[in-house]
Amino acid sequence: MKFSSLPRARLASLPTPLQFLPNLTKRLGGPRIWVKRDDLTGLAFGGNKARKLEYLMGDAIEKKADYIVTGAGFHSNWCTQAAAAAAKLGLKIRLIKSGPSEGYDGETWDGNHLLHRLMGAEIQVVKPEGFMAAMEASMSELKEKGHNPYYMPVGGSIALGAAGYINAMLELTYQQADQGVQFDYLVHATGSGGTQAGLVTGAKAFNAGMKVVGAAVGWTEKEDQANKVKSIMVDAKKQFELDFNLSDEDIVVYNEYVGGGYGFMSEQKLEAVKVLAETEGIMIDPVYTATAMACLLDLVRKKKFTKKHNIVFLHTGGAVALFPYREPLKAYVTGQKLPWTIPKWSPQSG
Repeated sequence: MKFSSLPRARLASLPTPLQFLPNLTKRLGGPRIWVKRDDLTGLAFGGNKARKLEYLMGDAIEKKADYIVTGAGFHSNWCTQAAAAAAKLGLKIRLIKSGPSEGYDGETWDGNHLLHRLMGAEIQVVKPEGFMAAMEASMSELKEKGHNPYYMPVGGSIALGAAGYINAMLELTYQQADQGVQFDYLVHATGSGGTQAGLVTGAKAFNAGMKVVGAAVGWTEKEDQANKVKSIMVDAKKQFELDFNLSDEDIVVYNEYVGGGYGFMSEQKLEAVKVLAETEGIMIDPVYTATAMACLLDLVRKKKFTKKHNIVFLHTGGAVALFPYREPLKAYVTGQKLPWTIPKWSPQSG
C-alpha cells in the first residue's frame, strides 16, 4: 500500500510550530537553533507519539478493533498518548507496564502514571522479564472473551507507526522553505526507533537535505540501535513503495548521554532541562528530550555543530515527566547533591 493511501485517524493538531530559539542560539554562541514543537500535537499533553497513533489507530479502526493492547515503562509517554487516543476514539485500552515488582503502583500517583489512571486504562505492572508474556496473555484473554484486540508494540515502532514521522519530515521541509532556512541537522531522542526511522526515511524520500541525529535514551550499543532503526526503515520502504537508497551512514546514533540507563538522572540531562527553561521558557522532560538536548549542547561545545550550521531540535513532548523527577531537579537547581539517579519505579531500582 502506498504511503498516501494509508488509513489514518486524525488525532494530532498539525502542522506543529517551527520556532527559532534566539536566546539559546546566543547562549551557545554556535549554530542557529530552531525547535519543532511536537510537544504541541494536542493529544493529552502532546508529544511525538500522536503522529504514530494516527496511522496505528487508523489501522485498528479499519480492522474493527474494540480493545488496544500495548505497553512500555511505568511512566511511559507512549502509554499516555495511546490511552488518550483510545479514549478519543471510543476504544478500551489495556496497558502492560514494566516496573520494579509485580503490581507496583507507587506511593502516590504522579506524572504519566496518574494520567493513565485518569483516562481509565486497564493497567498491569510486571517485571521486564514477564513483559511480553503478559502482553500475549492479555491478547489471548480478550479474544476468549469475544473482543477484537489490536496489539501495538512499544512506542508504535513498526513501519506503520514510522509513517507518522515520514509525514512529519515532509511537513518540516515545507516549513523550512517558508522560513527561508535549510537545516543541516535535526537532533532528537531515539528509543524504540520508530521516530528516527520515519525521519530518516522522510529525509531520504523527500530529499530534505538534513542529517538526522538520534540521541539514544536507553543504554544500548550504537550499532544495535542503528540496526533497529534500519529494520523499520527497510520495512517502511517496502510497504509504502518508496524509492530511495539507504546506507549505514544515514543512521546516526549517539549513546553517550543516557546517564547509565533508561530514565536514569544525570547532571547533563538536568542541565539540558534548565538551560532550555531559562533561555526560552520551554519545558522538556528529563528522560527523552533532555537526553537529546544534552547531546545537542555537547556537540556544540565540541565544535561538531558550528556557526555555519542550522540545527532543528525535535521536541517530542513528555514534560509531565518533570514532576516525578522533582527531587533531583530541585537538588540540581539549588546546587545540592542528587538524592538519586535511578528512579524508584525503574526495574533497576532494586
